This record gives sequence, structure tokens and C-alpha cells, in this order.
Amino acid sequence: MKRTLTLLLVAIAMVFGPLAQASDVFIVPGSQVNLVARDGRIPITIQNDGSESATVIVHGKSSSFRLEVLKGSEITIPAGSSQQAEVDVRAVANGPVELEIWLEQNGVEVGKRELVQVNVNYDIELFLLVSFAFAMFALILIGSYRTVRKLRRRRNG
Repeated sequence: MKRTLTLLLVAIAMVFGPLAQASDVFIVPGSQVNLVARDGRIPITIQNDGSESATVIVHGKSSSFRLEVLKGSEITIPAGSSQQAEVDVRAVANGPVELEIWLEQNGVEVGKRELVQVNVNYDIELFLLVSFAFAMFALILIGSYRTVRKLRRRRNG
């Protein structure tokens, strides 16, 4: 009976032992992010307090249709340091969105899931480009008008 119990405990330690070490990798809580483009990357800081480097995959899931997560990114974090990862996203509509971020290592979720608040304003980019183009067009028209008027005055005067 003692042997069976010992074997069972050893088997449990072998299965759950790597999970205990993997918990040294976690997402550092961040601040609110403003996304002002249709496509962008949300920065995520990952900390590794372990004694060995860790390779993790960063995944995300949007709480709303306004933001679409395109793909997860794989990153290697050296021991005792932090690294910046990015989650590729695409904006569909304007408004606030909660982005749930988690890490996977060897197919197993590690650390605690974090929520990132994202303010999506994807129309601003297009609005600024159109406004800039309109302002440039207006400046060209005004400059051309003044140049033509100046040339007419010289010719007549």
C-alpha cells in the first residue's frame, strides 16, 4: 500500500511539477490603451521570475465585436527579466472594449488572465488623412490664386 501511494505521489509530482515552475511567468497589469487605427498591435509586458528562460504564446480574446484579435504571438523571456509582446488586432467599430489576455506554455495555460481596457477610435486615422488632404488642397489653391494675381499685376502694372 505504501509503495502504491508513493508511486501515485511521484506521478502527481511529475505531472504537476512543471506547472508550478511555469507560474513564474505572468502578465504585468498595464494601463488603458487607445487604438486609433483599423489595424494595430496592443503591447503586453510579460515578466519571468523563474531561473530559466521561458517561451510562451500570448493569446487574446475580445469582449466585443468592435475589436478582432488576429493571432497570438510567441515570445521568449530570459530568466529574471521582462519582455514586451504584441497582440495583433483589427478594429471593426468605435467604442470601449475589454481585451482578455492569457499565456500558454507547451499547450498549457500559465499565470493569471489579465483584462486590458482598449478605447477603439478607428475612424480618427481616416478623418485626419482627409482633413490633411483638404488643408493641403486649400493651401495649393490659395497659393496658385495669389501667384496668378501677382503675375497679372506685374504684367498690367
